[in-house]
Amino acid sequence: MSLSKIPYLRYNIIDACLTNKMHPFPSLEFLRMECERKLDIIISESSILKDINAMKTDDRLGFDAPIKYSKSYNGYYYSEPDFSIKKVALKESEIEALKLAVDVLSNFSGTRVSENFNLAIEKVLASVHEQFTENKRKIIQTDTAPNHKGFENFEFLLNAANTKTPVNFIHYSYKKRIFNSIIVHPYLLKEFQNNWYLLGFSENHKEQRIFGLDKIYEPLLLKRTFITPDLELLNHYFENIYGVYPIENQSLQKIEFIVNPFLSDYLNAHPIHNSQQRIKQTSYGHAVFTLDLIPSRELINFFLSYSNQLVVKNPSWIQQEISKHHKIALQYEQIYKG
Repeated sequence: MSLSKIPYLRYNIIDACLTNKMHPFPSLEFLRMECERKLDIIISESSILKDINAMKTDDRLGFDAPIKYSKSYNGYYYSEPDFSIKKVALKESEIEALKLAVDVLSNFSGTRVSENFNLAIEKVLASVHEQFTENKRKIIQTDTAPNHKGFENFEFLLNAANTKTPVNFIHYSYKKRIFNSIIVHPYLLKEFQNNWYLLGFSENHKEQRIFGLDKIYEPLLLKRTFITPDLELLNHYFENIYGVYPIENQSLQKIEFIVNPFLSDYLNAHPIHNSQQRIKQTSYGHAVFTLDLIPSRELINFFLSYSNQLVVKNPSWIQQEISKHHKIALQYEQIYKG
């Protein structure tokens, strides 16, 4: 997109000219030349006139700029001397939208909020900077996640949680392979490894439950009293869990495992959880780590994915769970080979 197609940049240049006390009453030609000089492109007087009209009357911009034309000085000025579009207050709806946007951004990357929020801003700035360079080939590529199924309902569920509105949706169980109608009082949206989940009180289950957005169909808002959560419990719900699905009837416990040198270095650089501690390291580079967590499906899957590089020492039931999955994998291998 060329700079001539980004009028907001011209609005700022026009605003700077109109607020410049050293050069009052800039003419149309002066405004045009300033935009050309600063943007390094050809701009017509008609484009500047359209920009001035937009700054004055376009409700979407919300500037309501008091721009007047002086016949005596053959130039433009603000009838309110202290006005600037930089001082225009945000509308209440815009403030609410920004609050929601900040809330979403601050939760994309777990607990390191400020660092990752700054990283997100840097990505945007990098993309904008690249857009205005002379390079014809792409030289910056940021990491993007694929559009997972169910994400089309993200904004709907976000607004429902924000407005404390119960929802009804069709939920599909991958395990049981059936559809059910569920009524949920949405509390928060949780992201884990590029997948999104809804935490809320389920009227069907009479308790707080997690629902993957990929399993949610046709959500509808309901006119019924919202069941308010215990904020203390809600704020700490995921504090002692790796992932989103805690294993039923399991409490907070110490989990101990030994890893090879390669995985030891990786875990030192990328801890699984804030509770992770390295309690022992051998001269060969092997290390013993502990975690204080409520075991979850995702934690078991993590151990399985690195099962050729680690051994769980305690608790013993996790050892047995991993062995069971290995046996099932061997059975599937035999089935598909046949």
